[in-house]
Amino acid sequence: MKKRFILFFVMLFAFSEVSATHIVGGQLFITNNPNSYYNYNIGLTMYFDALNGNPGAEDPFVNIYVFRKRDNAAIGYLPAPKIERKSVTYTNPLCGISSLETYMITYSATLRLEPADFSDPQGYYMVWDRCCRNGTITNIKNPGDAGSLFYLEFPPLVKNYTNFKNSSPLFPAIIGDYACVNSPFFFNFGGTDSDGDSLSYSLITPLQGFSDKNNPSIEARGSSNYPTLTWIDGISVANIIPGPQPLKVDPRTGMLSVTPGNIGLYVFAVRVDEFRNGQKIGTVTRDFQLKVVDCPKMDPPKLMFKPKGKNIFYTENEIITFKKGDPNCFEVMVTDPSVNQIVRVNGRAVNNSKDYFTLLPAEFRTTTANDTMRFQVCLEDCFVTYDNRPIKIELIAEDGSCPVPLMDTLTIFIQRESSGNTSPTVTTSLPGNYVHVTAGVPVTFTVYGKDLDKDPLALSGRGQDFNMTSMGMDFKAVNGTEAIQQNFTWTPPCNTQKGDTLAVDFKVEDMRCEGNPLAVSKPVYFIVDESPNNPPSVTTSLFAAEISHTIGSSPVIEFDVLGNDPDTNMISLAAFGRGFDIADAGMIFEGKTGVKQVTSPYSWNPDCSLLNGEEEQTFLIDFVTQDKSCAASSDTTTVKVIVKNNKSEVFPEIPNVITPNGDGKNDCLVFQDLPEGDCDDQFQDVTIYNRWGKQIYYSKVRANDWCPTSISGGYYYYVIRYTQKSYKGGLTVLK
Repeated sequence: MKKRFILFFVMLFAFSEVSATHIVGGQLFITNNPNSYYNYNIGLTMYFDALNGNPGAEDPFVNIYVFRKRDNAAIGYLPAPKIERKSVTYTNPLCGISSLETYMITYSATLRLEPADFSDPQGYYMVWDRCCRNGTITNIKNPGDAGSLFYLEFPPLVKNYTNFKNSSPLFPAIIGDYACVNSPFFFNFGGTDSDGDSLSYSLITPLQGFSDKNNPSIEARGSSNYPTLTWIDGISVANIIPGPQPLKVDPRTGMLSVTPGNIGLYVFAVRVDEFRNGQKIGTVTRDFQLKVVDCPKMDPPKLMFKPKGKNIFYTENEIITFKKGDPNCFEVMVTDPSVNQIVRVNGRAVNNSKDYFTLLPAEFRTTTANDTMRFQVCLEDCFVTYDNRPIKIELIAEDGSCPVPLMDTLTIFIQRESSGNTSPTVTTSLPGNYVHVTAGVPVTFTVYGKDLDKDPLALSGRGQDFNMTSMGMDFKAVNGTEAIQQNFTWTPPCNTQKGDTLAVDFKVEDMRCEGNPLAVSKPVYFIVDESPNNPPSVTTSLFAAEISHTIGSSPVIEFDVLGNDPDTNMISLAAFGRGFDIADAGMIFEGKTGVKQVTSPYSWNPDCSLLNGEEEQTFLIDFVTQDKSCAASSDTTTVKVIVKNNKSEVFPEIPNVITPNGDGKNDCLVFQDLPEGDCDDQFQDVTIYNRWGKQIYYSKVRANDWCPTSISGGYYYYVIRYTQKSYKGGLTVLK
């Protein structure tokens, strides 16, 4: 990627090095573009003084330089063209002042970064170094000759041999508001992270870099300690904007707050650190400046509510009750000391996901000082409280004060009876609310929800003081209309203690009013009993546990193995050879699992290779059954198999005359009675020759008899070969 990076950078454009005071603030960014060949977007957001800045200092592109953090080695630089310029807005556009106007200018370019070229474990950083800052800044020395250096660290693009994708935090456009002397001011400087990384915010002294009035657009240098701005006497990071409450930032949210004490134009910087899995992976600095002016004294509006039938105003620790049949609306008053002031009223239900009330009217204009205006709060049918739980609503009155509106909040707790919606019911297939369970034994039942009004329903379950999923309980939430049901299953884990009682609340919700459901719960209590366990047993279909097998003469060894468990537990059945692998020995047996009883057949036909040159070998096979209960137990039965070499067979007498005339008597030379042989001397083949030595018959199959029908009578010879011995003889064929 490095070559791509440098080659890309040789496409430079000419620009004018205009020296002017114009920089208000900004920050760098790098964004991963998934599923794109140009996999990264790199750029700069800069805030430009539209009133005091020289228009010629608005660059057509910016040079963003990249360095390796480990040794500050230069990697390359990117000329990012200007893609957007727009004016910064105010919270209240009518509050603009003639001495404050700012542009937000965005520079950006996409390019391909190869992970292998950005793999240094300590990561990389990029900078933009440009002079000069706004010349009217109050809290630094020589502001018109002070440069701006924007800084961003990013992690390597590969970690632990795996691509490591990351984007820097995303920040909303800065609002161009101003603050008022001795008035609290809040300024959201927080961002979000598309990778889900956590962000931490802190105030720092803004970086100055190496540019100055004589060299406003110098080539950036790599550094582990860039120069910073010089504060005027009495100013430090602790009081960048001095006053009754100096400037501070919330380290978790990035919210800035200040109550300034003097007018002026104050520059500040916030460092945003990016963390993933507790490890810092990136940093970006954000510069900006805040103007503090001497604002006219403004007073906030005031909300007042007098409950029906009372002569005193509502206090926020009261609960207002609306009974069935009471009017749905009540009146609230709002006043404002200012004349010709617009006052807007809005509201929300704090502990409901939907409000279910309206305000009429919602906007006023005062005609006299301390004008008193009235509006109606009207409750909808779904504004209902259940189980003595009042709904908390907040009414907010907001005026048009500058630079930000002043407001007053009135909180009212309301208890309102149901308007006729019948409660749903929840039942189970259990005979009662208590279930006795034992560890390792499954329990299953069905939960039902029903509503007489045929409303939409939601059925769910929740453990009291424990998580159902963590405990292994299976009960999935389900939705339906009028009647719904869901199965509950649970096998108590082995660490469940005797005497424990666990309670699960099964809740059905009437969803007629979304966000304010009518809910009914039914608890089921699980009482853990002692877990008795009877051991399983394993048997075979053999009459005796010892088998004697002679290779070549005994039939194949076959029998069944049975595992039983009286507790109906899950059991397993397996076989193990003592000192040998049963599969390598040619034994056929499949391990199985099942409930209460399992059966598996065993089969084996031993061959000579198992004797290893001995006359006999003994094999012990252990058949083991084990239950899967919490108090696991097992049983073993052993089968002994003695495998012997066949030494008992005697070579039979071969007749010297046969009469193949088709009468069924002495028609063939019979080989079926030939011994198969033993492991040391096994049958090989049979060959028959005529008297001139010509082979007329050959067979490697011992049981194939020779029944000549198409040869002439005469004298013939046979050779019967075994591994260690051959048998020869003469034969007369009479026809």
